Amino acid sequence: MDTLFIAFNDETDSARTNKVRKQLLASDQYNVTGYSPYTTWAKSKSGDSLDNLRADFDREFKSARCVIVMLGEDCAANPWIRYAIERSYVQEKPMFALDISGIPDENGHTCVADINPLERFAVLENGEKVYLSERYATYEWDENLLTALPNCLKRADQSASQVAASKHQQQASQSTNYRDYESMRLVNSSL
Repeated sequence: MDTLFIAFNDETDSARTNKVRKQLLASDQYNVTGYSPYTTWAKSKSGDSLDNLRADFDREFKSARCVIVMLGEDCAANPWIRYAIERSYVQEKPMFALDISGIPDENGHTCVADINPLERFAVLENGEKVYLSERYATYEWDENLLTALPNCLKRADQSASQVAASKHQQQASQSTNYRDYESMRLVNSSL
């Protein structure tokens, strides 16, 4: 059974994300991590240190086969979504974005999706700036998600392989610039 890590804005998109999470769990084909029924920020405000939260996040993230970045309200600036994207890239983990703005929240309202956070990250490949949105796919949620998900995962695997090959080629050609993958930082493009 594949484990999927869901990165989402826990203050605005919990109900939307929970619908997707329940759909994935009900299929008995996927485990889901990254979803907590209480806000991470509330935990940090109540005394949990950022280091403890990051360790919890990393522990759940490590077991995931793929990361799904949920596109909803205010997702582009969410630090946990940004952290998940960065960790996915550094660890060469398959990833894709899923637009959940059409899913009604607990009050029955849909939202306008924020800018895709993958469009806010860029990397250097052969001296060229490449946005992660050019490397990783974005899909729109619909009721047939489970039918399409195997193809989404396959494409995410292919994207991760392409990113890994590009990173390895970059390292080989410019080994003095990057000593290891952990030190290679994403270029955060400011939009």
